[in-house]
Amino acid sequence: MRTSNLENLDPEGDRVAVGFRPSGKLHVGNLLSIGYAAVIADKLGLELDLMCCDTDWSAHIHENHKPENSDVMKLFFERSCGCGKHSNIAEHRVDEIKPFLKGLEQEVDLEVEVGYLSNIEAEKHYADALSNLLSSMERFDEVFGGGFRRRYRSPVTNVCGCGFSHSKGAAYSENTDELVFACRNKDCSEGFAADNISGKKGVYYLVDPVRDPGRDVAVHVFGGDYRKAEKEMKTSKIEKVEKITEIACGQTPDYFLAPMIADKEGKPLSKSRGTGKTIEHIDDLEVYGERLAEKIEEWITEEERFLSQQELLDV
Repeated sequence: MRTSNLENLDPEGDRVAVGFRPSGKLHVGNLLSIGYAAVIADKLGLELDLMCCDTDWSAHIHENHKPENSDVMKLFFERSCGCGKHSNIAEHRVDEIKPFLKGLEQEVDLEVEVGYLSNIEAEKHYADALSNLLSSMERFDEVFGGGFRRRYRSPVTNVCGCGFSHSKGAAYSENTDELVFACRNKDCSEGFAADNISGKKGVYYLVDPVRDPGRDVAVHVFGGDYRKAEKEMKTSKIEKVEKITEIACGQTPDYFLAPMIADKEGKPLSKSRGTGKTIEHIDDLEVYGERLAEKIEEWITEEERFLSQQELLDV
C-alpha cells in the first residue's frame, strides 16, 4: 500500500525503514524523510532502520575516476573520502548527519542507528532476492517500459580485483550464481571479473528496497520525489520500487510518502537536479533535528503533498 496518511498504516513487521544515498552533499529532503521515519516509528512503536545505501550503482559516476573510458567506474562505497578522516565517502556522509540524528533522538523517544547496505549484501535473503530479480530480467525491464536493458546489462554489478566495475552492470549466470563482466580498465591485469551473487557488489538505487521483506520491514518511508512520474515517464519511482520488490521477494511493505519539497512557486526541488538546499545551509543540525521532529508531529496529520522549502528551512 502507498500512502501519505498515517491513519492508513496497518503494519505487519518490526521496523520502519528509510535510506539515503551518499553520492553527494545531502539535500534537506534527506533530513525530512529521516525525520518522518523517526516520528512514524515512534508512533507505531517500531524500530527505525536507517540505511546508508553505500552500494549504489549508477553509470553517471564513472567520470569521477576514468573520464577517458565511460565503461569503467567505482562504486560509492569504494570511493575515497576527500577530507582524509574517513575510509570512504559513505562514512563521511554518515558523520555529517550525526548531530541531526542526536537532535531527533532527544525529541523522539527512539534510538537511531545507521546501517550500511554493504554490510548486509552477503545475507541470504538479500542475495536470494537479487538472484530472483536477475533471473527475471524481462519482467524487470517491463517496469521501465522496456528501456532499461537498452542502456544497461543489469541493475547489479560486482567489483573486479582491480577495484573497478562496469558502468553497464554485470551479466548473471544462474548455473553458477555468479555476476560476470569483462573489465575495461586498461590497467587491470585480470581482464575479467566473476564473483558470487553474495559477494561485493553495487545495486541500482531503485533496487535497494528488495532488502526490506527479509528484514521484517513494515513501513518504508520515501521522499516526496517518489510520488509522481516525470512528464516523459509513465511510471512513478514508487510504483517501480513496488513492482521490482514484488518480482524479487513476492511481497512489499507499506510505503509512506513524505511531502514533496517545492520552491515558492510550487516547483519541485530535488538533489538529483541540483536544485534546493543542502544540509550545509543549516547552522545547527542538532537543534534542527529536535525542531524538525516537533514540526513533523504537526505535518504528519495534514497529509501535505507539497512543503515549501523555506518553511522546511525555517524550522
